[in-house]
Amino acid sequence: MAASSPQQPELALQGLLFAVEPAETQAGKTDPEANSALLDEDALTEDANRRPRRRSPAKEQEQPTPAPAERTASDDSDLPPWHHHSLVDAEQLTPMLRHYVELKAAHPERVLLYRLGDFFECFFEDAIQLSRLLELTLTGKEGGKAIGRVPMAGIPHHAAERYCAELVGLGLSVALCDQVETTPAKGALLKREITRVLTPGTVLEEGLLSARRNNWLCAVVCEQSRWGLAVADVSTGEFRVTERDGSDLLHQELLQVEAAEVLWPGEGEPSWCPDALRLTAMPRTPFTAPEARTTLLQRFRLASLDGLGLGEMPLGLRAAGGLLRYLDDTQPGTCVPLELPTTWQAGDQLVLDAATRRNLELTRTQLGGGLHGSLLWALDRTHTAMGGRCLRRWIEAPLVDHAAILGRQNGVSELVNDRQLRVALRRLLRPMGDLERLAGRAGAGTASARDLVALADGLERLPQLAGLISNAVIQTTAGQRKSVSSPPLLALARPWPELEALAAELRHVLLDTPPLSLSEGGLIHDGVDPQLDGLRNQLDDQEAWLAQQEAAERSNSGISTLKLQYHRTFGYFLAVSKAKARTVPEHWIRRQTLANEERFVTPELKAREGRILQLKARAAQREYELFCNLRSQVGEQAAPIRAAARLVAELDAIASLAEVAATNNYCCPELTDPSGPEARLLQIEAGRHPVVEQLLVDAPFTPNDIQLGSLQAPGTSENPDLIVLTGPNASGKSCYLRQTGLLQLMAQIGSWIPAGSARLGITDRIFTRVGAGDDLAAGQSTFMVEMAETANILHHATHRSLVLLDEIGRGTATFDGLSIAWAVAEYLAEEIGARSVFATHYHELNELADQLPNVANAQVLVEDTGNELRFLHRVVKGGANRSYGIEAARLAGVPPAVVLRARQVLGRIEANSHVAVA
Repeated sequence: MAASSPQQPELALQGLLFAVEPAETQAGKTDPEANSALLDEDALTEDANRRPRRRSPAKEQEQPTPAPAERTASDDSDLPPWHHHSLVDAEQLTPMLRHYVELKAAHPERVLLYRLGDFFECFFEDAIQLSRLLELTLTGKEGGKAIGRVPMAGIPHHAAERYCAELVGLGLSVALCDQVETTPAKGALLKREITRVLTPGTVLEEGLLSARRNNWLCAVVCEQSRWGLAVADVSTGEFRVTERDGSDLLHQELLQVEAAEVLWPGEGEPSWCPDALRLTAMPRTPFTAPEARTTLLQRFRLASLDGLGLGEMPLGLRAAGGLLRYLDDTQPGTCVPLELPTTWQAGDQLVLDAATRRNLELTRTQLGGGLHGSLLWALDRTHTAMGGRCLRRWIEAPLVDHAAILGRQNGVSELVNDRQLRVALRRLLRPMGDLERLAGRAGAGTASARDLVALADGLERLPQLAGLISNAVIQTTAGQRKSVSSPPLLALARPWPELEALAAELRHVLLDTPPLSLSEGGLIHDGVDPQLDGLRNQLDDQEAWLAQQEAAERSNSGISTLKLQYHRTFGYFLAVSKAKARTVPEHWIRRQTLANEERFVTPELKAREGRILQLKARAAQREYELFCNLRSQVGEQAAPIRAAARLVAELDAIASLAEVAATNNYCCPELTDPSGPEARLLQIEAGRHPVVEQLLVDAPFTPNDIQLGSLQAPGTSENPDLIVLTGPNASGKSCYLRQTGLLQLMAQIGSWIPAGSARLGITDRIFTRVGAGDDLAAGQSTFMVEMAETANILHHATHRSLVLLDEIGRGTATFDGLSIAWAVAEYLAEEIGARSVFATHYHELNELADQLPNVANAQVLVEDTGNELRFLHRVVKGGANRSYGIEAARLAGVPPAVVLRARQVLGRIEANSHVAVA
């Protein structure tokens, strides 16, 4: 087939591109007819037969050096080659990957994100892990001639915070390696360094933290049975230290604070660390006494540690020093502002073990673990994040000091009695930012301009809050009028001159609505800095020139629709429509073609563009410098800002308790004298469950009374130490137990309680054993868990404790269970004398009231009409003799035949069985 003539220009173009001389220059001019003959199909076939071509053997491809852990035929692992950075020879890697491996070797326990252009990339094992956890595509990157491709995965740099939040939420630590220069040296890589290490316990960024709960970082030092514990919230600056005996107590403390991360100088998995917590092993050196002491002295610039109270806590001191060293290692170039460490002792708060917290559903429900339906959900009407954290801490650690409880209670009472003051204070608190964490980010050098504006807004509200409290006149229940007198409220009613001056400075310097970016200008007011004002004046001149240039070009070209515009990539240009593009002046240079317009530049415009961009860059840099200086000033004031923030948080928490009390008809409990004859009294009339009554919609909650405890031992049936509570299934026994514990706890955080009236003594511990649960992972059945929790109660309860037990002994044989329940109840009443409510279906335990003077019986009423079982939810004196379990089974939908047979079996058992305890 003859070649067509249009191929000739194409051949000429190829010759031009690839520098191949045309054939006619090499061998003279070729006859077109001869070419046609040569390309004839028959001629080509004859030539192929005359000179046959043999197929070349396949070339053996040069194989890269095999990885040491490369899979064999018998290996079913799904890991790709080079799945770990330690498998490669760093000298054979490209320079960039060699730097990555060096950094990874220094941070082997962290996910390393390495900035490359607009992405944070990771390689080797980190890439595999990220692709699985974040559902990213696992790709590869050329690692070197002898290495081949290595695993790679990445995230956009602008979305790094969101992805890092997911990783930190999964308990991982992340090291960010970012670019620290914009232009590399000649022949060198762009300089990159580890600029931020994110661990679960050290995050400061707003998007990585839960607003209404503390993010605790803990450090532990153990020697035999004694341990020291340091606890810090990096975002709020709180720092506390304690030291005690017993690994069980350490386990309980870590569960209570719900530590985000636990540091310790050891290896393996210690028994005292709860399984749900993230444990980070550290070198032992920072936890030695000399190193820890030096770290504390240098960090807080002290000459001696004697004033901190750590002299009697040597293990606590070592834990505190190790924690500070960890912060220094994970925050390079930044000194996170922490308060001086304070100490706390075992008796400083009401003791609540993990089982009690779970059973009372203080901050999360047992079913699902959500907030809705917990005590915190029922009481939290706070308007600020710091107030929400404060209220959570109060619920998790109620007070035992009589005076401190009364101080809070008086504050709640004053706001309940003065609705106008309560509403005014809450109106001021509603838009207030999180001053604690804003100050922390400013001190750490990570606060944005919007953070500082929010901080200024909050600080400006301090004098307004102080004025409201100082001028308030409260009318008491007795009709008298008085000013505010409770310590939590009075603490805010004072001037804050240094913080007011700081707020004024922030308002003077920063625009009210600054942009998110700190590097592009638009942060600082005019008139703040002469140098910045001069740059802006020159930029105004340039803007005027641009306007004149636009008008001049529009006039000269005759194109009335011409516009002078700016694009981040292409700079300044003249834009005209397609129809007008043919009539533009000759000196215009075409820059870009779009679907509906053409863009041009002029030499003069291009020259002016360089000067304008230089001015803008200098102005933006100056604004950034001024902002950094302002942020440093705020960071220096972090301590007084946080002190004011704590007082605001307490006010918000008290106002929340007052709001709940006022809207739900609560009463103010009377706290008895801890040293008086009624120190152990627990007397509640018409008490209600604070959560259940808010969840009920169709019917009101049925209130109940309770009276327990006396100073004398043993007590009497009118003031019993132990109540044996009997009644049908699903009648409300468990609700009654939880209600009793929650009302006692609410009274000890200073709150009013849902009741008609109450007189309560202060308890040292609350124990609950309600509901069934197992721990199959630890090899413990439901009954073994029940017995372990019961043993803990019997070992640690005192005569000042409140013990609430439900269905002890039900997980084993009937007679075994009855025997255990009887012995436990008897031990609580006779040996310990703790105030106790013992709910059971063993009606034989009613006989205890006849044998022990400090035991009384109570029952939950039920109405049996023969055809229907109605639960009245009323607790009255006297023991029940039936549990109505078969009726409950019928109501649950058990087949009638099974219900009938159960009644027959029950009749035979009751006729032939009788249990008596001498």
